[in-house]
Amino acid sequence: MSAFVLELKHRPEQRLDLSPLTPERLSGLAPKEIEALNLGTTRTPATVGDLFKIKSGDLSKMRFIGTDHRCDRIGHGLSAGEIAVEGDAGAYLGAAMRGGQMTVTGSAGMGAGASMAGGELQIDGDVEERAAGMLVGEAHGMQGGRLVIGGNAGPMLGERMRRGLIVVGGDAADYVGARVIAGTIILKRGVGHFAGYGMRRGSLIFLEEPKQLLPTFGDCGVLDFDYLRVLEHGLSQTGLRINLGGRARRFMGDMAVLGKGEMLVLA
Repeated sequence: MSAFVLELKHRPEQRLDLSPLTPERLSGLAPKEIEALNLGTTRTPATVGDLFKIKSGDLSKMRFIGTDHRCDRIGHGLSAGEIAVEGDAGAYLGAAMRGGQMTVTGSAGMGAGASMAGGELQIDGDVEERAAGMLVGEAHGMQGGRLVIGGNAGPMLGERMRRGLIVVGGDAADYVGARVIAGTIILKRGVGHFAGYGMRRGSLIFLEEPKQLLPTFGDCGVLDFDYLRVLEHGLSQTGLRINLGGRARRFMGDMAVLGKGEMLVLA
């Protein structure tokens, strides 16, 4: 059976909270019942039917067509199923995910993947600030799963990350990996200032040498890392082909805090 399709009728004039539209929340509902659901808005009340054209299909596989930066919280709390977004997404895309898969052909607003604990989130375009960071009221950022960003990432990527994997295809702005507790961030291109600020554990892997590093990271020299080869093989098994090799210059830090994190600059 084909996917269940929600196509935006026109560009929204206000921000929309689309968190009710996930496979698990819509399970068992008829199309007419879904059209009657109220969505969170900033000014004028609206239902799903007011905003979207619906095409019935398999609710475990959903497609959003024509969304833009005002469509917030798509896939919030997703635990199972698949969501494909053909367009841009607003704030908190895939926040608090626990499982399932999401793909986005465009870019996403702030807080993409915030406090996610499982599942796979792939964004072909850019993300704004605090991707994989902390939701309001949460103690930690990303706690599991995988976030792949095809474009650039805004400031504070992966703040307070505790577990999981982030891959950035473009540039990352300031404070990437700030206050990371554990987890891995792979950065294919350049980064801004203060990478790894307050980092306690975890790994930042740079395919390109950063222009500057914090002085609270100690240079341990160029070393061999078998786990880089293992990580490269594991990523290739899931369709991500990144040449990590097996040698890197290791910087330990942030020595201003616990100091057991590492930055690896591929050699």
